[in-house]
Order: sequence, then C-alpha cells, then structure tokens
Amino acid sequence: MDAATTAVLINITCGVLANFSTDAIKAFFSKAIGLKPALEQAILEAKTSADIESIFKEALGVIDASAGSGAIEVDGALIEAIRGIRFDHEHGLVHISGSTVQAPVLVTGGGVAATGKTTIGANTVLKSKGTSIDVGNGCSIVMSGNAKITQS
Repeated sequence: MDAATTAVLINITCGVLANFSTDAIKAFFSKAIGLKPALEQAILEAKTSADIESIFKEALGVIDASAGSGAIEVDGALIEAIRGIRFDHEHGLVHISGSTVQAPVLVTGGGVAATGKTTIGANTVLKSKGTSIDVGNGCSIVMSGNAKITQS
C-alpha cells in the first residue's frame, strides 16, 4: 500500500476505528487490497465514515476472530457479517453469551491444532443462511480442542 493510501486511511478512519491500532488498520486494508486491488482507488476517493463503511463491506464482509492464547468475550452483542464469521479459540478461550451472531457461513470452535475452548452460553442465537442454533436460558454448548460447528 502506498503512502498516499495509508495517509487517507489513517485520516478518515481515526474516528471510525478509534479502538484499532494504525498497524491493525494497515494490515486489514493491505490484505483487502491484495484480494481486490480496485479497493485502493476507492480508499483514495473516500471522504466520509460512510464511504469507509462501504469499503469495509466490499473489502471482505468477513469477521475472523481468533483468540490466540488469549480470550475473546462476547456478551449481549449483535454481530453480523455479509459473507461469514469465524470464532476460532486456537489455544485460548472464546465465550459468547446473550448474543446473536449471524452470517451466511458461521464457524465456531477450534482449528486442526487447537487446544483452547469455546463456550456458547445462554440466550445466544447462532444463525447462518440455512441454519439456526438457539441456546436457551440455562443451556450452553462447549467445544474444546479441534471441535467446531460449521453452519451454512
């Protein structure tokens, strides 16, 4: 990504993405531009946060959350993606409760060499294009190691 594209990204996204580091923003858009080179021109032409939101949707439309050796806690949230969502516990922990997570393809659990754990807690709905899992009050789903659920 050239210096002009980077400067535009940093200036426009500083308010929109205040919780993300400059390096995280650069990494995200570098990957997106690698997949769709036309996005670089769209970034250069972006003027508002709505423009950036539109570029985000076009860029990937995917949420890929990996716990690494840490933890991801989602409580009382609505998480949606245009193409897909993956929560990978890897060697850490993922806990989702009281939330709705929806995308055409939804993957929760661990990858091949994972040693961590995912817990889907009470009052959570996991929805894909053709499936729905509704975890009721007092219920949970627990996956460890390389166990995962793929919904499409």
